[in-house]
Amino acid sequence: MHARGYLSAGGFKIAAVADLIPDRRRQLMAEHQIPCEYAEAEHLLADREIDAVSVCLPNHLHAPVVLAALRAGKHVICEQPPAISPTEARRMADAAAKHNKILLYAAQRRFGGHEQAAKLAITKGFAGDVYHVRCVWTRTRGIPLGTGWFTHKEKSGGGALLDMGAQMLDLAWFLLGQPKPTAAFGIAYRRFPQLVPQPIPFDVDDQAFAILRFENAKSIELAVSWAINQPQQQNGTACRVYGSTGAIEVYTPKGAVLYRDFKPSGQCKENPLKPPRTTHHPALMRHFRDCIAARATPLPGGPEGLTLMQMLHAIYQSNDLGRSVSI
Repeated sequence: MHARGYLSAGGFKIAAVADLIPDRRRQLMAEHQIPCEYAEAEHLLADREIDAVSVCLPNHLHAPVVLAALRAGKHVICEQPPAISPTEARRMADAAAKHNKILLYAAQRRFGGHEQAAKLAITKGFAGDVYHVRCVWTRTRGIPLGTGWFTHKEKSGGGALLDMGAQMLDLAWFLLGQPKPTAAFGIAYRRFPQLVPQPIPFDVDDQAFAILRFENAKSIELAVSWAINQPQQQNGTACRVYGSTGAIEVYTPKGAVLYRDFKPSGQCKENPLKPPRTTHHPALMRHFRDCIAARATPLPGGPEGLTLMQMLHAIYQSNDLGRSVSI
């Protein structure tokens, strides 16, 4: 998806791919006419002809590879979640500032068509003062197995909350205007260990729920699951934005929809929102290109990645302590 996004966005030439698995990197080379291959990331980073890199690796490798890339003078776009701890995220943000390079996290949901349309409506004030966002991403049965790192805390840093929750929390925070978080209350469960075959480790959450408070009386509700007992038709995402004069439903069959002009009875007008032409990974990579060219500020960049990790860490800490915690 990153490779396709680069080619669609324009302004990029894909110069090389690094992957430990020869067949996988050669398939990517053939699909996108990539001229050079490396077995190890460090060899790619030593290539002085390369200006920017995508880091699409298991979570525990984000920080070491991103730090090495920044030291090598590369601009970096890194997959979500930013890291496996706030400490790592802080080191990454500091390194980007120190080396004067772009660090952008691949928050794809900020760049979807529904989401961009909703953000534009909020920015134009169509919903008034937006104060609460409710976001949900649930799977009835969908624990990612892959090579086994998703369910292994040492390599993933967390389960459904860090995997799916990072994307949804970032989106909700983005739509809310990125206010400063102040507190979090959360609970995480591991209810379906029987769905993970041995000997794959499973020491992370498969579902999590939280509410977060922010400055200026703003809040977010979050619910995510890899596995939960619910009807199959409830699988998927929901994101609802509440404002002083209107509301937005981000995910509907019509796209994002704005509701406003509320009557005393609660009746209101329904206004479908038109998405932009460029969406998803092409839009993400276009933003990356504009950041490199100093025409835009990375969103989310190093500082936002750190705040996101602090919020996620606070939810896990709240779960462990059984009470709300300050952020």
